[in-house]
Amino acid sequence: MITSVEAIKSNLHTAIDQVGSALDSCGEPDRAVSIMAVTKTHPAEVAAMAVKAGVTLLGENRVSEGGRKIKALGKDAAEFHMIGPIHTGEVRQAVRDFHWIDSVGRLKIAKEIARRTILKGEEQPGILIEVNTSGEESKHGFNPDYPLLRDVLGEIGELGLRVSGMMTVGPLGGSEQDTSEAFALLRNLKDRLERDCGYDLPELSMGMSDDFVLAVAEGATTIRLGRYLFGPRQSR
Repeated sequence: MITSVEAIKSNLHTAIDQVGSALDSCGEPDRAVSIMAVTKTHPAEVAAMAVKAGVTLLGENRVSEGGRKIKALGKDAAEFHMIGPIHTGEVRQAVRDFHWIDSVGRLKIAKEIARRTILKGEEQPGILIEVNTSGEESKHGFNPDYPLLRDVLGEIGELGLRVSGMMTVGPLGGSEQDTSEAFALLRNLKDRLERDCGYDLPELSMGMSDDFVLAVAEGATTIRLGRYLFGPRQSR
């Protein structure tokens, strides 16, 4: 595990260089790509080191674990994103602790977010909808069917929630072609929903430690790096 701010900073700078090279290669040198540090299983001390190294986005896969770290660091320390699957009973804590919920993959969760915020006059978190572009049964998220997603966005909008973009996870153990196709599918869905339905979906969160270069080439605006920045995850 990484144990120093300087080591994280070095890895972060290497990632930034790789992102820059990928943007140059695809002819979009001016496109902004944010790097989110995924601190799943790492202690709050490591998350704090990431912030000191210059990271401004922190992602957590578990509501309760993330909540403990947010309490330890302070909610103003960074922009905290919930990126793992979320259950209905966790929504109350998620909307209280996190600035963003990126993994809204069921209408039931969107409805509970609306109930916990709009109906109570409380501030909404930012929202991304998660799409299962690889089609793997082990993955969470909506089916990447255009009519279905169009209807989902319509229903979420009727709840009073604003969706700011989409999120996906590349195929586990897939080839570079499979992975690129999964990312391209999300980008194409985003473009079509914006063009045909008038939605504004500026955020595409896709790409992790093993495939973020491919994600950047296919239009990612945020990549999620854990092991790349911190080394192997801590065992529970």
